[in-house]
Amino acid sequence: MTDHRLYIVASVVATEVPPDSPIEEFMAVIDVIRNRAKRTQEVGDLVMAVLAKNQFSAVCREDYWRRAMAGYWQPAHVQKCLDLVTQDWPDTTDGANYYYSPISMVPQWSAPSWAAKFEGKTIPGVRPDYFKFFKGAYP
Repeated sequence: MTDHRLYIVASVVATEVPPDSPIEEFMAVIDVIRNRAKRTQEVGDLVMAVLAKNQFSAVCREDYWRRAMAGYWQPAHVQKCLDLVTQDWPDTTDGANYYYSPISMVPQWSAPSWAAKFEGKTIPGVRPDYFKFFKGAYP
């Protein structure tokens, strides 16, 4: 994958995971992206996984997305995510392919309707107020 394509993936991770988050949260979000990419027709295409319609807040929020793609959205944070995206490790999520952030939900702490249909995954080092991970397939 070329650097510009990796930059797209790193920008999504950077807008999903706050800069001061534990490394386990970065890894888990990256693992969800990798797990989704494995499901797509173009196996392993991380860019297609992050750009899928209505899947990641960064892509859905045009203000974030434009700034990240222009290199204006926390460049050091995006670089950290780029460094992580290029690394390899065993899946930390046991196959999770969805997550949400309770603290950022509207209303706060609510759960999206889809969450009840999926198997919850507890990931060591991940703060449950910030991320809840799930494994499942949309019907």
